Amino acid sequence: MSDETTTPADDQTAIMEQQVKELANLTEDDLFRTLGMQMKQAELAQENNPAALEAAIAKGAFDAPEGAEMGLGENLRAFGARWWGDIEPHLYNLLCKEDNPQRNQILGHLPGSANATANAAAATGSSGSASADAIALALAPLLIGLLPFNLPIIATAGATIAAKLILSSGLKTTCEMWQESIEEREKAKAKDAPPSDAPAA
Repeated sequence: MSDETTTPADDQTAIMEQQVKELANLTEDDLFRTLGMQMKQAELAQENNPAALEAAIAKGAFDAPEGAEMGLGENLRAFGARWWGDIEPHLYNLLCKEDNPQRNQILGHLPGSANATANAAAATGSSGSASADAIALALAPLLIGLLPFNLPIIATAGATIAAKLILSSGLKTTCEMWQESIEEREKAKAKDAPPSDAPAA
């Protein structure tokens, strides 16, 4: 009889593996909607029902809500895209910053197609989904501690979006896109910020 026991970390890994398998088959649109829906449910639970948030974290995700996407409709994708904007800098720091001492170790866990050009990635054919799985599984555990709520589905959705971007464009181009996106958001924030000599409210 084995005395091995499963730890919460083991459970979380198994949950994320299952989620990645399911998410890898979704379109980018559906991934953003999934991200938006889970984030919205987490925000509402944090405000109104912390026990439900804890239960979702243990389970890995919130159940699909009743009604048509929580009444948000098309706004749900935009909500997910807004949260994706908070995930991008973490991915950029992990995968694109050469001064990150963990970068080479992380890249070593990614399949070879992660560093390929768009043409080489496209040549993977039917194995593209498997490669997306591998990239997302390498990234999701790294993201979960960096994102709000510590909810596995948020990390796996973000990691799967990233995996699909890397496979379609290659890592170098994806890093360039993330850098431009981050810079644009920083410029927008600076533009909206009050001047430093403005009187306090």
